[in-house]
Parts: sequence; C-alpha cells; structure tokens
Amino acid sequence: MASPSSSSPSSQSRPEKKASVLVRLATADDVEQIAQIHSVINRAYRSEGGWTTEAHLVSDERITIDALKEAILDKINPLLLAFDSETGQPLGTLQLEPAEHYPDFGVYKKEGYVPSYVEPLPKDQQVFVGLFSVDPSQQSRGIGRKLVEAALRHGKESMNRTQCVVYVLYMRDELIQWYKKLGFVDYGEKVPFPDAGLIKHEDTHFSVLRLAL
Repeated sequence: MASPSSSSPSSQSRPEKKASVLVRLATADDVEQIAQIHSVINRAYRSEGGWTTEAHLVSDERITIDALKEAILDKINPLLLAFDSETGQPLGTLQLEPAEHYPDFGVYKKEGYVPSYVEPLPKDQQVFVGLFSVDPSQQSRGIGRKLVEAALRHGKESMNRTQCVVYVLYMRDELIQWYKKLGFVDYGEKVPFPDAGLIKHEDTHFSVLRLAL
C-alpha cells in the first residue's frame, strides 16, 4: 500500500507559504537601501497603482533622496520600515512625528466651513502619522495595517503619546474609510494643503483623523 506522501492531492494543492512582513525602526544601516526605500515611497504616492497615490492630485516627487536620508537618521521623528522576511526587500514606510515638531499647515478657510473639533490635548500628547507608504506591487499582504499597528504601539509605549493624528487628502475616501476601520475618527476637521503650487485641483485640502491611544 502506498504511504501518504507529497504526491497526494491534498499536499499538491496546498498553497505555498508566503514570506512574513517584518516591521522595525529604521537605523543608520538602512541608508544602504535608500534607493529602494525611495522608490517604494514615490511609487506609492506618485504612481497610479498605489492605494495611497496622490498622482492625480499632487505633482512632484513625495520625498527626495536627501530628505529621506534625514528621515532615516532622524531621532526625533522615528521612521518605521517594513521588510520581506525572506528577501529583505523594503515594502513600506511610516514616520511618527511629535505634534510639537509637526509643521503648521494653517487654517482652512472656506465659506460655510465651521470647525467641529476643539483640541483638548496639549501638543506633547499627540503624534502624527506621516510618510506612510506601501509598495504598490506588494499590496494585499497586510503591510499597511502592520505598519500602523506598530506605529501606534511605539507612539504610546515609547513616546508616551495619548492621541495619534493623520492628515488624508479629502478626496481619498477609500483611504479615510480604511483608517476608520483601524479606529480613527473623522470629526470633520480640515486643514489646507501647504503648497498650493503643487496641487492639480482647486480646494485640495486634508481631512484630519484622530485615534486615542
């Protein structure tokens, strides 16, 4: 009698195990992969395939090589990186920026708009999500969720923050809904886009989402 082996239908049809996704803080050694990381970010934001894409809304690259090197080495605004566990390929990024160091985008001014959120927390209790990207060719692996979850833990446990804030271009409803599934709340706040010279549509602005940590 033939013994059960790799020739059995069940074993032949078993799908191959996918490599896992590892998320960690960036270190100086990651400068060696800066070209790959830079490519991930700009393809995510400036190509048509990325789910965080802004290509139809904003021109120019998302970040320069020099600015990315500064972000990798930054000790105040920690950068988290996602990698493929087998190949070491960079898969995504997310930067945490303390609110007291985050740039002021100004006040959104449009007839009829009334801010609906009164900020009760001091800036040193808030942390912003920025430079969030996922390689468009590696989507549907849970990379974005793992990056955000790791960032929320780091913001709470290592940075002693009690609220996480993210700005999302208001036209990106699917991305706003994705953040809401993670627990972020849209109170109706808006802030203007900081550089009007880069926008392709009038009244391009951000929706503000918040999450208690």
